Amino acid sequence: MRLLTLEDTAQRLGVSPRSLADKRYRARIGLPGTKIGRRITFNEADVTKLIDRCREPLPKGISHGRN
Repeated sequence: MRLLTLEDTAQRLGVSPRSLADKRYRARIGLPGTKIGRRITFNEADVTKLIDRCREPLPKGISHGRN
């Protein structure tokens, strides 16, 4: 298990570290965190799952390859 810092996780998700530090925001997006002392860390696999859950499919007829 690889743990990511608050800053690394925020950068991957494109949100501010302050937003990610808010428990209510994390509950809304469904991302559990682990608080050790004053530091909040996130399991890299949980971050990847969140990104996969939020992925939107391409509309029919559009390919994802470059022409």
